[in-house]
Amino acid sequence: MTEHERQSRPAAEIILSASASQGLVAIPVGEKYQWADTALRLTAGFERHETGIHTLRDITALQAVMPEFLRTARRHRAVVTASTRPYIGDYATVLAAGLPGTWTAKTEVYAHPVWQEDWIPLLWDSGELVQAMEHRRVPFGAVLGNGAGTELLLIERPDHAEGHLLGACATSTFDDSYENVFAPRSVVLGASPERAASLVAGQFLPAYERAVHARLLEAVEAGHAEFEQVRAARSDAHQAALVRLDGQDVKDPATLFRLLRPHAAQLLDRTRVSVAPGHPDTAALGRLHALLNPPGYAARSSVLRVPPLLAPASADDVRRWHADAPVLLHHARLAMPPAPSAGASPALAAPLRALPAPPASPPRGR
Repeated sequence: MTEHERQSRPAAEIILSASASQGLVAIPVGEKYQWADTALRLTAGFERHETGIHTLRDITALQAVMPEFLRTARRHRAVVTASTRPYIGDYATVLAAGLPGTWTAKTEVYAHPVWQEDWIPLLWDSGELVQAMEHRRVPFGAVLGNGAGTELLLIERPDHAEGHLLGACATSTFDDSYENVFAPRSVVLGASPERAASLVAGQFLPAYERAVHARLLEAVEAGHAEFEQVRAARSDAHQAALVRLDGQDVKDPATLFRLLRPHAAQLLDRTRVSVAPGHPDTAALGRLHALLNPPGYAARSSVLRVPPLLAPASADDVRRWHADAPVLLHHARLAMPPAPSAGASPALAAPLRALPAPPASPPRGR
């Protein structure tokens, strides 16, 4: 976020949004968001939630509550802003309900600007969403998840009177997703969450699934190639610890297998479903499943959680991976999801355009 963007926002702000399910929603934000939060706590009728929002459910009480609320906000130096858009939590809930499968939506408040910045390394996006989170003030959003490792971030589109941005979080086995070449492009959604759900289901999610598969396949192919190089070099040189490839020290095969195992397990899960029962390779894929998912090991289910510790790989693990990995890679290439159908929405097919730069701060002393 630019310094101008940070300075142009009130130190304490209360954003009001209308909600069909919650009544009036008040969200305290800003570098001094505590002032705004205190003003809401001291105003009778507002209920505070764990997410950081406050709600006035009894809309009939609005006329009686508002004068005292505004006086209390001024007393605590909080600026009150009425949003032109409905509450994002309502939009996210309807959007999630329209997606295939079972999805949940959770509203998040980034009351202090630095909380928003925590999202940057978690996003996996090549479009407008990551630019907005990096360069614009985004005080709140919603995380949509399907319980199977797919997590999406929804925010209001900055610098626009309406519309939202939806993009992907990193897949659970990756931690280095900023400016990743495989990142799908976030999508611009209109005012109707029902129409937005159709766009996301028909265009964004297929593009996302293809990107996930391609990224996993590349990671496992590259990791396996290095694994085989090191394994062959160690065998030839009879070295016990490290070998040198291209002039650089590299780790032993057991360590390399340990590092690629989470990616391989996820790739295998995506690949096995495309192999017909009774296929000659099902036995090898079954052995790989047992190898990559040992008893007691729970795969990381969300990018928002700390990854589990990986147990050391044994010599037998190395041997088993060497024997069956080519089968996985062969079927993973065949299982690449198709690209979204022709006639993609212009919001998805349009070339990436950078957000306009914010105006420069006026010189000091004027």
